[in-house]
This record gives sequence, C-alpha cells and structure tokens, in this order.
Amino acid sequence: MPSESHSKTFRSCFSRLLSPCNIETPCLKGPFRLEPCSWPGNNRENHRGHAGPNMEPRSPSFASTWLLAMLQGQTYDQIAARFRVTKSTVSKSVTDLARDLQSIVGVVGIDEDSAPTAHVIRAHGKDYLEALEHFVPLAKHAATTSLPIITQAHIDQLVLHTARHSRCKQRDIALLLMLIHTGARPNEIARITIADYIDASGQHRSPVWLPAGAATNGVRRPLLLDATVLYWLDAYLAWRVAAGWGVSDRREYRGLQGDSSLFLGRSGESFTSPSAKATAEKGLHDVLQRIFRYANQPGLGVLGARRSVAHRLRADGSTHDEIAFYLGTRTGTVRRLLATSPGKPPHPGASGT
Repeated sequence: MPSESHSKTFRSCFSRLLSPCNIETPCLKGPFRLEPCSWPGNNRENHRGHAGPNMEPRSPSFASTWLLAMLQGQTYDQIAARFRVTKSTVSKSVTDLARDLQSIVGVVGIDEDSAPTAHVIRAHGKDYLEALEHFVPLAKHAATTSLPIITQAHIDQLVLHTARHSRCKQRDIALLLMLIHTGARPNEIARITIADYIDASGQHRSPVWLPAGAATNGVRRPLLLDATVLYWLDAYLAWRVAAGWGVSDRREYRGLQGDSSLFLGRSGESFTSPSAKATAEKGLHDVLQRIFRYANQPGLGVLGARRSVAHRLRADGSTHDEIAFYLGTRTGTVRRLLATSPGKPPHPGASGT
C-alpha cells in the first residue's frame, strides 16, 4: 500500500487539481512535474510532436478492409476480384491481421495461438471486430522472439516520458504499470470495472480478479498488482472524481459508479462503448502504443510486456501451467513466450540493469 506521506501528497495535489505540482513517486528516483490531465481538445497541436521521429502508426492496410468485407459475407475470391489481387494475398493478409488481433489485443473466446481460419473468424466475427477497434498497426512489427525483456530501467524511462508528454498522466502511468505487471491484453483491461478493482466501501479487492466475462479465454484469473500499481490507480480514480467522470451521487466505490470502466478515454467515454469510436483515442491498444512510443525504445510494446511477465513468473519458480493461468492462455503459448530468453528479468520495483 502507498505510504501515508505519499497519500498526503496526492491529496494535496488533487485539492489543487488545476495547479501543477511536484511529486516523488514509488517508481521514480526523483521528483517530476505532475500536471492534471488536459481536457479534450486542449493544446492538442502542442502534443503532436512528442511521439518521437518516425514513430507514427502506419495508415490502415487493406487487411482491415478485407476482414470487414469477409465478415459482411464476401468470399476471398470476391474480395480478390474487387481489389485486383490474388486470393492468397487476401487470405494471408486477413489471417496475419487476425493473428495480430489475437496475440496483441486479445479476441474473446479465441486463444492467441489458435489458427484463425475463415470459419473461425466468421464464427467469432463480433469479437474480432471488437479487437479491431482497439488495434493500431505499427510501421515496424518486431518478431515475438526478438522482443526485449522489460526491465525496471525500461519502466523508469517509460514512466518519466509518459509523465512528460502524456495529456492524461495519471491514467496512462496506471495503465502502463497494469500492463507490465499483469500481462493482460488491452481488450481485457478495457473490460475491467471500478467494482472489479475496489469494493463498495472503497477498499482494494485482494486480490483483484479479472472477471471471466472480461478474460479472452473466459476463465477468471487474479491480476498481479503491487503497491506501486495500486498507488497510480488510486491517483487516477481520485482525478476522475475531481473531474466528474463516471461519478455517482452515492458514497459507494469512492463516489464512482461501480459498473463504470476502470479506464476511460480522454473524453470520459468507456473504451468499450460504441460512442468511443468517434473519440481521438481509438482504443486501449492505441493509448498503450503511444505510451511506448514516448520512450522511443524499439521492441517495447504489449507483446513484450506479456513476454516479460512470463519470464518473471518462471524466474519465481512458476510452472508453465501456472504461467498460462496468470496470462489467460495455453501452455503452448507460454513455451513460445519463454523461447530464446536473453536472461531472467528482475521484478518491477527491483533495480534494473
């Protein structure tokens, strides 16, 4: 749990929500300037250059268009004829996109290593479309086996750059640490509610569980959150109360609506709501990829976070079955995540190398 001194500092900061403040946090070695989340539309032009050189997502490929066409009932032959390409080009592009959706964002009811055949994609069309709403393709896609292990040094840099560049610092730091500690997929994190995190009296659930309905494999599992993650999540919820996002007129759940999503977009909309499509943030994967681009360190991303959690759990003595349970996947996927290990990663919170 956060120390009393940290709690007092945060209460002081949030009582002066519109005034920047200096704060020293458990996961940073020195103080930094923490400003409130910018309101939607404020200073948007001033923030466009912060992602670093050549780090913008590429334009959407034809794969998403072809996937949508297939789910609307068109065959690969019809799509190929319409776009004047070969059937194999369409099939491979759609399959590759479906694999990315499964492994990076998460498709409800589909394991990340399942073969995304046309039959499977059509049978789970709604779930693939939901994952597509969160997905942002990258200009350079690193192979899974070459992804670096995320160390504490990486985490420190990511938090510092996020604190410097993000327009919603409290949310984005909490989201980043949630991903790095749990390895949960963006689509799963988007489904977590306030009531999943705290009880009606406002106390942390111990442990915090990802509900079966939010897990891509449909199996309830605990989320491995430490005091630092809880600290930033509490900071974000305090900001939400002050900003009036997802609040209630009751005292339960710290004045928030229990069924409100734990993480909201900059406009206050849930990432799982239909109206979220019209916001500047496409989905949680979009937010997470932007956070990783802040640090401009190639290879760091959602897949790297899952791989790092798998290696950390193995270093702690967990079996493949136990790692698969904590990541909500199968043992075959765990073996792939653990392949070609560059070394044992330290726990988040330990000194990085």
